[in-house]
Amino acid sequence: MPSAAKYLLLAMLAPALASLSAACAADAQRGLQQLRHTAWTSRDGAPPEIWALAQSHDGYLWLGTGGGLYRFDGASFEKFRPVKGENLPSLNVNSLLATRSGDLWIGFASGAVARLRAGHLTTFDLGLPPVPVLELSEDRAGGIWAALGEDDRGGIARFRQGRWEIFGRSRGVAPGAATSVLGAADGSVWVAAGGELQVLRPGADRFSRVAASASDRPKLKQSPDGAIWLTTGARPGLQRIAASPGRAAPTWIAPPMTANPRAESILFDRHGSLWGTYGSGGVFRLGGVGFGDSALVAEGAREKFGVERGLTSNLANPILEDREGNVWVGTNLGLDQFRETSVVVAAGLPTDSRNGFRIARGPFGSMYVTSRDALFRADPEHVARRLTRLPRRPLILHSDALSRTWIGTDRTLGILSGSTVRDVPLPWPRSRPFALLEEAAGRICVSSVEGAFCRKGSGWTPEPRLATPGILPTQMLRDAAGRVWIAEGRRIEMVDGNTRRIFSARDDLALGTVVVIAVRGRHVYAGGDFGLARFVGRRFATLGSDVHPFLSRTAGIVETSEGDLWLNTVAGVVKIGSADLDDAFAHTGRPVKARLFDRDDGMPGVAQQDSQSQTAMEASDGRLWFVTRLGVAWIDPKRLSFNSLPPPVIIKSLVSGGHIHAAATPIQLPGGTSNLQIDYTAPSLSVPSRVRFRYQLEGVDDGWVDPGLRREAFYNGLKPGSYRFRLMAANDDGVWNRRGATLEFEIPPTFFQSWPFYLLCAALALALLWLGYSLRLRAVAERIRAGMSERLDERERIARELHDTLLQSVQGLIMRFSNIAQDITAIQPAHRDMLDALDSADAVVVEGRDRVHELRRWSGARSLAEVLTRTAERLLLPDKIEIRVGVEGPQRELYPAIADELLRITDEALFNVSRHARARKVSIIVGYGPDALVLRIIDDGIGIAPEIVAQGGVAGHFGLVGMRERAEKIGGQLTITTDPAGGTLVEVKVAAEIAYADRPRRRSLTWWRRLAAKRNGDDIMSRAACGRSSP
Repeated sequence: MPSAAKYLLLAMLAPALASLSAACAADAQRGLQQLRHTAWTSRDGAPPEIWALAQSHDGYLWLGTGGGLYRFDGASFEKFRPVKGENLPSLNVNSLLATRSGDLWIGFASGAVARLRAGHLTTFDLGLPPVPVLELSEDRAGGIWAALGEDDRGGIARFRQGRWEIFGRSRGVAPGAATSVLGAADGSVWVAAGGELQVLRPGADRFSRVAASASDRPKLKQSPDGAIWLTTGARPGLQRIAASPGRAAPTWIAPPMTANPRAESILFDRHGSLWGTYGSGGVFRLGGVGFGDSALVAEGAREKFGVERGLTSNLANPILEDREGNVWVGTNLGLDQFRETSVVVAAGLPTDSRNGFRIARGPFGSMYVTSRDALFRADPEHVARRLTRLPRRPLILHSDALSRTWIGTDRTLGILSGSTVRDVPLPWPRSRPFALLEEAAGRICVSSVEGAFCRKGSGWTPEPRLATPGILPTQMLRDAAGRVWIAEGRRIEMVDGNTRRIFSARDDLALGTVVVIAVRGRHVYAGGDFGLARFVGRRFATLGSDVHPFLSRTAGIVETSEGDLWLNTVAGVVKIGSADLDDAFAHTGRPVKARLFDRDDGMPGVAQQDSQSQTAMEASDGRLWFVTRLGVAWIDPKRLSFNSLPPPVIIKSLVSGGHIHAAATPIQLPGGTSNLQIDYTAPSLSVPSRVRFRYQLEGVDDGWVDPGLRREAFYNGLKPGSYRFRLMAANDDGVWNRRGATLEFEIPPTFFQSWPFYLLCAALALALLWLGYSLRLRAVAERIRAGMSERLDERERIARELHDTLLQSVQGLIMRFSNIAQDITAIQPAHRDMLDALDSADAVVVEGRDRVHELRRWSGARSLAEVLTRTAERLLLPDKIEIRVGVEGPQRELYPAIADELLRITDEALFNVSRHARARKVSIIVGYGPDALVLRIIDDGIGIAPEIVAQGGVAGHFGLVGMRERAEKIGGQLTITTDPAGGTLVEVKVAAEIAYADRPRRRSLTWWRRLAAKRNGDDIMSRAACGRSSP
């Protein structure tokens, strides 16, 4: 196209371009200096000599260095170590490529290439000379291309279908070093080799040459509009080449000049700006050159960033934009990040002011700013311009409704006129601190301890209504209702016409010192030491900093037209939405939802304190400006940075007993493991310090655990079993990855934690309980038998005494009286009385003998059944009641005391049968069981009333009571059962250990008795020996 035609085309497009520029001005890309820059050096753990950068699908930033391969999650740098049996071919990494499939390809200075897939490393030998792999690229079909070059040696290789293929001169590649390879979006592949630029078009099998300058190790990159960009050593340094054949000739673009114009690496960001790195000149950026043919019209803003602005080193090489929009630069001394933030620092203003800054609204979205000795006009799109020097320290800055700018000092008041400040004499003779108020449009009022004065024109007139005699006001404002609000230390005074009202802590204004007041329409706000207050109705409602810590020392307040409230505090800038604000003042004790902007968001510092003026203000274009001690910054509420990308969640490893287990599911831990540590991360690279985690170990944690910034979980005292660890994370703006990650692991039990061991312990416990029970039962039985034996022995003794003494003596007396009766035969009355007395004495003797027999009834008896038979025949009438005595089981020898008590229970039972039952049959059964002796007495009589059985007997009668007491004495159980159809069953059950005298001792106890006997015998022998040896 002829030059004249080009200029005609530009003239026709100029209005459209101007309109487009104006439309995009509000969303213009920020300058390099306005981006948030963060640097990592060796002091932060960053490796030196970074030659390559890549971001893998899991979010990690990979760093290829001269000392190995590293990965970075935003919080820490970790050197890559292959799994056992795999090795890196070299530590000098020159190039990296993260593919769409998730693989990471690594090119080495030795000429080798390796692939990292799912944690495993595979190394390939390309078959080319051992020269560095300078670049790796992926084509549209997924093929991997490698450019190798050093001096005049090198070549191009492609990996496809599992093998590498070399492209040489026969395939159109110029001989010599290959420094760059690029897989383009249209499927073509571009290479810079042998000082030439070649392209392999889709469907072609040979590279074809492209007319371009490709000298001095060029690098290739494709812009968003599809053009191919090429760096060279020839000035001006950058070439733009149309991707399609037959298009315009290359266009030269000039980046910011350095001694060597060749860029080491270039990058197009999402805004279309071109970034580049110099081998000795740091970082540069060209704005707006990546979309359409805008590069032919305007080359965009040229910016540089080097060590003078904080870059780790001017020797910069790789450059990368991550998926969150951050730009990363690797240097020989560390790693740098450039990030867009919501907060933008105003360029061109001092970064510090000993006496602080003051701000006031200017025209067209600008702001007037004063420093210690100068007045500036700051603009979001331009560097601040200094308007004039100020001879005195400014304390007040105000722009009135007539567009006049007022500047107050501790002595004077002035108006900006052009580039100078014209003094306006104050209404009092001596210099006084004062407050300034625009009481009406263009009507300026000042107030001090001397009084209040207003002017609209050329002179001051007193205004007693605004005066605060003896009190210095710090700030004065007028609301939409015409009320004037005056800040006076720890209180606020409201002037409404001729009415004045004072608000203090007693009126819910619990702020401490009132730092700032602000009005928006009818809303009145106050900020102070201890929070924020708003006038509601007839009083103030206060949000205290004890509930809302981020409201402490509120020094700036702005309410936007949308009703949102922006505060400048010592914590940073706080935004509270309109609805959340109303809810907060309605429930002052409830935490309020707010968003905080601090240094991570680009704030240069915290709110400037003790300035007695607003430190937050809204410009005419809607931007909000904030004053800090370290500079002035602005925020565009319509363009707040928000990271909508949830972070990848990664469980790195499980550490137990000093052993690190890779996070492969499931993990089998050694038996007996109880303490472990789980390491995890979430590679969100924008603001890693704000990444939040929640985790839960199912079955251990009742709910989600919030560890804050910690990236490890610790567990102690875990029991054997299967566990599932769940993890999720949120990025810097609170966007959660709720799918998260899980890790399953199992802790097998040791023998002492296994079920066989538990069963063994249970069996042992049962055996011990049984042994204890047996010993206890035996002791009880021995005690009962001992007591019964003593009782029986006593009865035997009594029976012998009765027989040998009383009965014998009575028998002797009877015989003597018989002789006397024979002698007095002649005396009939006396003889007859004597015979009657002798008959009575014989009856007494017989009864005594019966009683003695009862006492010794068991003596000499062969069996219990035999004695029971005699007892039944004695107590019952055999001709009227059928008696049957039976035995079940082999007969056993009984302890006499037990047998005696059973006989007495039988006596009472049979006595009741004979007197009350009206029975025709009585059965007595003795059951010799292995576990118990059972005595059953069964009759077919009328039975016993159930209520009598339930009560234990009839009041005043002791038959049933005595039977129960005798049963309890021998450790037995007595049960009495009445059949509704008739008949009664009396059953006595005595444990075998108590009843049987011939019960064999348990073998389990024999060893214990033998041991005790042996010890006793040893003791006796020892004592005997000691006795013999004594003198």
